Amino acid sequence: MKTLQKKYLWITLTGIILLSVLFQLLPTPIDMNLDKVGNGKAALVFIYDPNLASSNEQSVEINKVRQQLGDSVNLLVAKAGDPTSADFRQQHQARPADILFFDINGELIKRDIAVIGAAELVTILTSSNPH
Repeated sequence: MKTLQKKYLWITLTGIILLSVLFQLLPTPIDMNLDKVGNGKAALVFIYDPNLASSNEQSVEINKVRQQLGDSVNLLVAKAGDPTSADFRQQHQARPADILFFDINGELIKRDIAVIGAAELVTILTSSNPH
């Protein structure tokens, strides 16, 4: 009986450890607070559309940029069709899969279309960020 209890204990502990490791491997969601544009850091705003395969690919590339640059730049998402980002999208005439690059003052300096690799994103963001 004690052997069976130990076995269940080890199975439970192993399961908990595996779940915690998997949870740590999940990517952190990309920030959706568009008020961060122009706060003294260069910013990338990606217009995410869940119906486009390129949106998922671009999100992976943006997460790679976050690993390299950390908090030195703002990596943001505006969801296509989301009423909270409608004014921003209209102001910048942004369409799904657009990637907008802003300087530290919030001025739009470049516009492109997904998918752009992490290396190129880093180059664009660091060239617009004098810090």
